Amino acid sequence: MKGYDLGHFVNGKAFIHFDGRGKCNKFTYGPRICINNKGEKLFELPDRDMIVNEFEAEDVAFVMGGGKGVNDRGKYAVINNKGEFLTDFIYDTIYGGSEEGLFEAKRNGKHGHLDIKGKEVIPCMYENGHYFSEGVAAECLKGKWGMVDYFNNTVIPFEYEDIFICKNGLINAKKNGKWGLINKNNEVVVDFLYDEIDSYCTRDCLVFPSLKDNKWGLIDRDNNIIEDFKYEYMEAISDEDNNIGQFISMSVEKDGKRALYSAVENKFLTDFIYNQIGHLSCGRFMIRKDKKVGCIDTYGEVVAPAIYDNTNYNVYSEDVAVMFKDNKAGVIDLSGNLIIPCIYKNIRDCSDGLLLATDLNGNEGYINKKGDVIVPFGKYYLSSFGFNDGLTPIWSKETENAYINNKGEIVEIKI
Repeated sequence: MKGYDLGHFVNGKAFIHFDGRGKCNKFTYGPRICINNKGEKLFELPDRDMIVNEFEAEDVAFVMGGGKGVNDRGKYAVINNKGEFLTDFIYDTIYGGSEEGLFEAKRNGKHGHLDIKGKEVIPCMYENGHYFSEGVAAECLKGKWGMVDYFNNTVIPFEYEDIFICKNGLINAKKNGKWGLINKNNEVVVDFLYDEIDSYCTRDCLVFPSLKDNKWGLIDRDNNIIEDFKYEYMEAISDEDNNIGQFISMSVEKDGKRALYSAVENKFLTDFIYNQIGHLSCGRFMIRKDKKVGCIDTYGEVVAPAIYDNTNYNVYSEDVAVMFKDNKAGVIDLSGNLIIPCIYKNIRDCSDGLLLATDLNGNEGYINKKGDVIVPFGKYYLSSFGFNDGLTPIWSKETENAYINNKGEIVEIKI
């Protein structure tokens, strides 16, 4: 199948941009077509100058106008999974990813929110804002921050210098140059005393990292000091699976070493022995110790000792993690066992049960978690984004542009 750009599948659909060179080597734009995962055409965008990437989880997509109409050029609109336009090309930008199924949007430089039908549920009237969380969203009006609900009713008055999102009923707010915590009734929970409070640590947590006089400590909801302000650095650890923020990585003042702290049990799970503690994924933290990488579990116990090269950013995906030794890549399981030996130039994170590997000659192929070759090395040019919905784009001289499934089979495009 000839084509210029093959998009990734989301919700069983992908966009194809057919572009090429016509007579006199002049570049020509072709149609923008949406297909399903059987390779069947679903619809075509009406203007070949339009640009669209992929569907959001809510099954809508954001389209940028191509420029035939001066007012459309560079502006965004929303389409549904049938290719029907839910809005005109009037938005400067549209963001996905809200917890509430709403999208942030900017129109004429003003911030608001759209629902999945393209309705502007929060008018684009604010100077800035954040996404919805727990029924409220922070917005900035006339230089002051407050919060609104789904009906644009003011929940938190516009009287703050800054406000972040709501987590577990708590809102991180700034007043008179200091940060504190308030609830959705605008009642002060933690007074405005701090240079910084880590608001990501409010879900399921009993303590919050706080900065005061250039030192970090831990406070609870009653503003009691749980860990004194003596630490040089402290952060909530991002959870790749649930983003629940139950764990805190903190550095001790003496030599910059870090320890793992449970914000639910209110206790240290490790000593201050690590140079770095990474994100949580699949119940494992990557750790760096003395320029080597390993991993620990949520109890602070060592799963894989720090014997691997500190080469790339490591994280578990689909219960396996890529590790490097002597500048060669292999794969470990959740128990820290090396299930694929370190014999590859590079391996990318697992997706749909397969790992994109590069051999020592620079050829790419796909292997499974047992190390079996599913897509032969050097046969195709492969996408670095891996598989989505069981399919990934490929390129080769023989097949032009195409998709393969996670069995290595080419999917026919019926256009």
